[in-house]
Amino acid sequence: MLSYLHLDEWQELIEAQPDSTIFHHPRWIELLMEQYGFRLQIPAIKRDGRILAAIPFLETKNLRGERKLVSLPFTDYVQPLTMEQQALEDLCVALRTVPKPKVESVVIRGDAPIRGVDTDSQNVRHELCTSRPLCEIEASFADSLKRNLRKTRARQLQFQRSTDESAMETFYRLHVMTRQKLGVPVQPKSFFRRLSEQVLQRGFGFVGVVTKENEPIAAAVFLTYNNRMIYKYAASHSNALEHRPNDCLVHNGIRLATEEGFKWFDFGISSKQQQGLCRFKRKWGATESDVYYNYVTGTVQQTLENSRAARLASLAIRFGPKFVCRSLGEVFYRFSQ
Repeated sequence: MLSYLHLDEWQELIEAQPDSTIFHHPRWIELLMEQYGFRLQIPAIKRDGRILAAIPFLETKNLRGERKLVSLPFTDYVQPLTMEQQALEDLCVALRTVPKPKVESVVIRGDAPIRGVDTDSQNVRHELCTSRPLCEIEASFADSLKRNLRKTRARQLQFQRSTDESAMETFYRLHVMTRQKLGVPVQPKSFFRRLSEQVLQRGFGFVGVVTKENEPIAAAVFLTYNNRMIYKYAASHSNALEHRPNDCLVHNGIRLATEEGFKWFDFGISSKQQQGLCRFKRKWGATESDVYYNYVTGTVQQTLENSRAARLASLAIRFGPKFVCRSLGEVFYRFSQ
């Protein structure tokens, strides 16, 4: 029987699940709700008071005003929490049969396909087991990576972790530069302020900053919960790439994951078309696997980043001043899911 959970019931469920990640956590869900004004639904299958399967959805809208339930927008993947495979299939059947007026589609973004629904996979994720000694992990690094890491030491790059607002400010400045170079709208600055206050400062991650001669040249946001550290956002100064600051960032993240008892270092998702980014992640010895968009209702849709409008916006961002990148993000980013 289909029912809907309150957020505190969901919290109890994820705390009992060893595979839950920060993307299941109410802190992350509330961040997205508050930032973008999305409404939350957590449908579940219960039997005799036990939750057998559940997954959170947020209601998004595109520029045409069409509504979609997504689990979850702006999130790498959120695998449904289930005690039984059959219960998950029952949940999908219930979602198809329960009336959802004016909702174009119901989409579950997970790390596995769900039997009985239309599935599409345009992204991959990479993860590295960190429940091993660091020296053993380093031995599996590509030879080119080992040379790069020797270069970061020779050039005396420094790494610091912090949850201070100043560290997030440093990250955001580099992030805008990176997104402008890529021709991609940047998330609203208020999103990263909320991320700092509601997630990082509550113990669920940190900002890592790489400096050379006290000048920040790269930074990343690492999210942590349960057994997993996630390399969620990263940015670097284009004039400093010869120093390999991104390698320094990731290496120190992996080091901290091993020292602090995280079983997995998660590199996040990449489009299958981003071959350079996928090569960067594979050189650490990470395992690659598909990420699936499971269309419980509706049909497979073109992603906004592949649309003609996105290509035109990309040109304006790359060749315009920084405020174009920021302004387009402030206005349109919430419609990109």
